[in-house]
Amino acid sequence: MKLQAVGHRPVSPTLDRKSKSVKIFISGGAIVLDMAGVRGEYRKSAKRREEVLDAAFRVFVRVGFTNATVSEIAREAGMSQPGVLHHYDSKLAMLLAVFERRDVTAQDILGGRRDIEFLRGLMEITRRNNDKRDLIRLYTVIAAEATTPDHPVHPYIHDRFDMIVRESTRAFEDLQRLGLLRDGVDPAKAALRTTSMVEGMQLLWLNDVPGIDMVQDMHDYIQSFLTVEL
Repeated sequence: MKLQAVGHRPVSPTLDRKSKSVKIFISGGAIVLDMAGVRGEYRKSAKRREEVLDAAFRVFVRVGFTNATVSEIAREAGMSQPGVLHHYDSKLAMLLAVFERRDVTAQDILGGRRDIEFLRGLMEITRRNNDKRDLIRLYTVIAAEATTPDHPVHPYIHDRFDMIVRESTRAFEDLQRLGLLRDGVDPAKAALRTTSMVEGMQLLWLNDVPGIDMVQDMHDYIQSFLTVEL
């Protein structure tokens, strides 16, 4: 980083390793930035954002998104309402952040995977979902409500399904090129049917329908399209 002091030669910041501060010398004086303090404040703010999301999630699960209020979320988080709104400007922003936090985990699992490894990544996500019943229930309810185009979460749900089907189609197309897809299987239809099967199976699982094993049932369904072991 270079700084230009008006009427003086360019100067560079210097790091004081003892105090963990950055000194910027300008015209014989110095501006001192306490980087340790900045990092500390950032960590504190990030921690509070996570606490707000955790509180929002608990309230959404308990009363639903529609009935939830920012004031209730603030009480749950042990913060003032303005304090909560400092981190997220609306309950919609909080809901989207709750879902996006889950998406980050999924992206970490799927990142860089292709063909059969992508499908194995989907299996791993389903395996982890077994321990996230409240999150799956919240998502399922919101996804159903968001079928109306004017619902505030409709764009997110639509784009998420579009991404899942698109990436799954690519994985099945890769498998077809490798000769690992059964004859007559259409990659796009296999992706659509797999997505539909998983979404429907989750609904049955949430309603405690006997005999549901999400991981094994998903494995067996995807396996029916393949000529190699998943």
